[in-house]
Order: sequence, then structure tokens, then C-alpha cells
Amino acid sequence: MTNEDMRSKKFIFIPFCLICQAFQARGIVRYGWHGTIKPIMEELIKQDINLVQMPCPESKFGGYEKGLKRGPNSIETYDTPAFRQICEELAIETIDKIKAILSNGYEVIAILGIEYSPSCAVNYQYTNKGTIHRQGIFIEILRTALEKEGIEIPFVGINRRGIKKSLIEIKKLFDKSKQSTLKLS
Repeated sequence: MTNEDMRSKKFIFIPFCLICQAFQARGIVRYGWHGTIKPIMEELIKQDINLVQMPCPESKFGGYEKGLKRGPNSIETYDTPAFRQICEELAIETIDKIKAILSNGYEVIAILGIEYSPSCAVNYQYTNKGTIHRQGIFIEILRTALEKEGIEIPFVGINRRGIKKSLIEIKKLFDKSKQSTLKLS
């Protein structure tokens, strides 16, 4: 019998609602994945990746009970000093975890977001004027803070309406990670 520690040394940070869709705004969970976004979760589990669930700024805003009852809103609704303060606090908490992981010799492969989320979009956002290319407020603050720390981690947006493309992007991350691991060996 060996005493070797067999834990995975690879991490991905995921949005809260990827595995807990009940925290999404009411009326937007329509794709047949009622609890989790299954195709993404199945791929992550298959890869034996440590998953770190990031907090949900929208559900925290005004209290969790109110957050669970909220309807869909555009980014303009959330782009307030009070909401940005929540995002900053949660970004600091997330970065503290990232720094601890990295300082222990582990790898953070990526940070995932949910496209069109006022908090966690990586590329695309709903606004009162339609869809635009813009990050969610939490992702924007998190990305800026990581840059200030000199930490480079890829961000990948999960698009529930284009799940196959999202899966391709995630698989590319794993391929890159495997290649970098082989180079180090």
C-alpha cells in the first residue's frame, strides 16, 4: 500500500449557478438542465478537476432570500456602487483562494463564467439596447484584480444556447494543460 497523495493538482473556478441553477434569475432556466448545466459539469467531472464554486453576487445583493426570488435584469440594473462593492469583496475572496492554490504548487486551468449574466459574463451581455460585447461586473472586477496581482488565468464563457461551442473551448483548456504538464515532466 502506498502513502502517495493522489489528489488532482488542477483547479477550475466555476460560477455559482453552474451547479446550482436555482440561484439564477427566475424564468431563465429553460434548457432541460434544472439543477446543473449538465454537459459542462459532466465534462469537468470526467477530467478529475477540482471545482471551486465562486460566490453569486446577484443573489447576495439585497440578501439571499431576495436574491432567490429575483427576475432577470440587464447589466444596467446592477451597475451601481453598492453592487460593485459586493463584487469587489467577492473578487478578493476568490483571489485569496487562487493565490493559496497557486502557492501550493497547484494549477488553475481556467475561470468559467456564464455568458449574458450581469455578473459573470466573459464576453456577451444583455443590455436595455440588446446584446453587446461586455463582461459581467464580477468578472470585470475579478479580471482587473488578477492583472494587478500579475496572475494570468484564462477566462471561458459558457453560453447555454451554444453549449457545444462552450464544450469545445473547455476541452481545449484541458489539452493545453496536459501539454504543459508533459513539458514539465
